[in-house]
Amino acid sequence: MPHDEITLALYQSLATLADIITLREAGAMDHQRNVSQISRAIAQIMRMDEDAIEAIRIAGTLHDVGFILIPSGILTKPDELTDQERAVIRQHPIHSAEIIKNIEFPWPVAEIVLQHHERLDGSGYPQGLKGDEILLEAKIIAVADVVESMLSPRPWRNALPLEAALAEIEGGSGTKYDPLVVETAIELYTKQKYRLDPEYYGRG
Repeated sequence: MPHDEITLALYQSLATLADIITLREAGAMDHQRNVSQISRAIAQIMRMDEDAIEAIRIAGTLHDVGFILIPSGILTKPDELTDQERAVIRQHPIHSAEIIKNIEFPWPVAEIVLQHHERLDGSGYPQGLKGDEILLEAKIIAVADVVESMLSPRPWRNALPLEAALAEIEGGSGTKYDPLVVETAIELYTKQKYRLDPEYYGRG
């Protein structure tokens, strides 16, 4: 099989794997693919090299696959989660990394996925990493994840306006989120009027 066909098959297989989990989470069918697309767009504006961009694309696609090990009753609960339920949810980056750690990617995809809820000030999870301890790819996915999550409806709330999502990342710039990533994400949505591409998957 030619290299391009192998690459396409890999992306399609990963998209299918990602969809297995998003099918379990009502209201978030497209979350992983949207985060992947937004993250990749941010990385392109930041002029990251092609290897890093592809790592971000794949990690974004798989960042929440660990939700398959979280009880569906927690994922679809229409009310506020308890502290115990939040603790269960916070295990999903570990689960995600464990699921994909033996796939031989040419990039540190499992580590990026593990770190996507870490924050600059150490307030994130699961390892409480700070600053430069966090991979730039993970910092990009973190911002994309927050924006996409706020823009999408959830069982307990309606979708929030773009202004609210951008205000959240701007307010956390330098504390929770990487300032350059935040600046780039805001540029993506305000100056470039970014919109998700429904044909994003399957391009290789």
